[in-house]
Amino acid sequence: MPTVWCPECRSEYREGIAVCADCGTALVTEPPPPRVKHREHVEHHKVRGPFLPDDDLVAVATTNAGDAEMIAAQLRLTGIPAAVFGVGTAGALMTVQSSEGSRVMVRRADREAAEKFMADLSETADAAAPIDDDTLTSLADESKGWSDPSTGAVV
Repeated sequence: MPTVWCPECRSEYREGIAVCADCGTALVTEPPPPRVKHREHVEHHKVRGPFLPDDDLVAVATTNAGDAEMIAAQLRLTGIPAAVFGVGTAGALMTVQSSEGSRVMVRRADREAAEKFMADLSETADAAAPIDDDTLTSLADESKGWSDPSTGAVV
């Protein structure tokens, strides 16, 4: 005796029944394709961002969510695919308070370029760091005078 199947809920029926009793879908004579295993489905959706499911990912930084998002954005601007993992379900604002909760991820093939870019970025950030009061006072004492080009005032 031939069998028919529901293509939606995959219930099996004997011949002569036309509609699934559970979901109301018209039955078909071909068995539906096998379901995707739950583990494969979860693994496929675990990877977020600009990556493929089988990309080999590595962390290039672990920091708070705000800094991690800024680093990843800078990497993406240079053409290096990057994403932040570990922000959590509470959202970035809740995670920013955590000092080491978010990882900046890149493909293993991009790791060297990403680390070099981050080192260069760090050097630039250090050079642009604010000057403390003692250093500013010392620089003012050493100054031979300066004139403001917009007003001509001598400082």
